[in-house]
Amino acid sequence: MRYVSYELQVIKEFIGNEPISSIAKRLNRSPIGLEMKINRLGLANTKSFSGMMTAGEFARILNIERNTIMGWISRHGLESKRRITRHKRKFTFIEIEVFWKWAKQNKEKIDFSKLDVNALPPEPDWVQSERGVEKTMKIYKSWTTKEVKILIELAEKKTYKEIASLLGRTPYSVEKKYSRLKTTTQVKG
Repeated sequence: MRYVSYELQVIKEFIGNEPISSIAKRLNRSPIGLEMKINRLGLANTKSFSGMMTAGEFARILNIERNTIMGWISRHGLESKRRITRHKRKFTFIEIEVFWKWAKQNKEKIDFSKLDVNALPPEPDWVQSERGVEKTMKIYKSWTTKEVKILIELAEKKTYKEIASLLGRTPYSVEKKYSRLKTTTQVKG
């Protein structure tokens, strides 16, 4: 049974906002058949269909961890959208143009030398000049178990600045981690 134009319009409207099973139910179609139709229409490729990419795709292109992207979203104002793809899985999407506007205001957070030319088209003109700028990047890195043990042992004896120097972290990072440890009761005090 062929899809009529009304059904195609419904698919395009709800894809990414509802699970495939809900759209299929709305159209009185099977989820498997609908999924095959979505693939044939090319709607499965998020970038070409919507101009958006997942946080993971951005991370791969920028050669950074996905958690860094999520930190930019939660703490530094990078706009994103949560969308449902395929069945019920939610992803974080970022529009490429929105990213470039944000990146222009937050150049110090990005190492443009790791970014291939036109990896995120359309690439603004200012990016090329940033590629040649050598930066000391703030790199977000996870705390290891060993670092946490050292922090707990030294927190009562040394300043955050001294601990930060030993661990190769910022005093703010050390203070923030210790505060989180105290609130999760991993540390007495």
